Amino acid sequence: MKDQMINEGGINGLGEGLINTNSAEFKHLKEMIASAYLDQKASKVIENQFLSIRFNMESYLNSDNDEIINSGEFIKMYLSALDAKATTFAKYIGYEKSNLSALMNGRRKINPSLAIKLGRVFKVNPVIWLHLEVKNELKREKEVNSGNYDTYSLKDFLSKVA
Repeated sequence: MKDQMINEGGINGLGEGLINTNSAEFKHLKEMIASAYLDQKASKVIENQFLSIRFNMESYLNSDNDEIINSGEFIKMYLSALDAKATTFAKYIGYEKSNLSALMNGRRKINPSLAIKLGRVFKVNPVIWLHLEVKNELKREKEVNSGNYDTYSLKDFLSKVA
């Protein structure tokens, strides 16, 4: 069964959930996709990589899992897509290399000024960068002090008001 992939959504266009990854049709489709990818201009490849990273950011923001992904991880992805060095990027945005390194390793947070710079360079709304930080701060706070908030509720508050 290693030649087949279960796809309950029937993405193969036949409404069937089973895809034979060894079939001539599947291999042909795979070759067509690879060929189209290789025929793209470098700028289009980067644009698509940026789009993929932005989708990853938004997917993370909309997820309910407990995993924390530091905003610096997304910066690393963008720099990798550009084949750019962190030192060059730090200098370009007027940031100390050590501060960028701390940010990329989760020891520093994105502030509004940096969010605007990142937004301009990577074509991502600065609010998304700040949302990443806030989401991570809330997750960390809940991990460390979750029990401290159990006593708060609207019902309890209303009992104190009445």
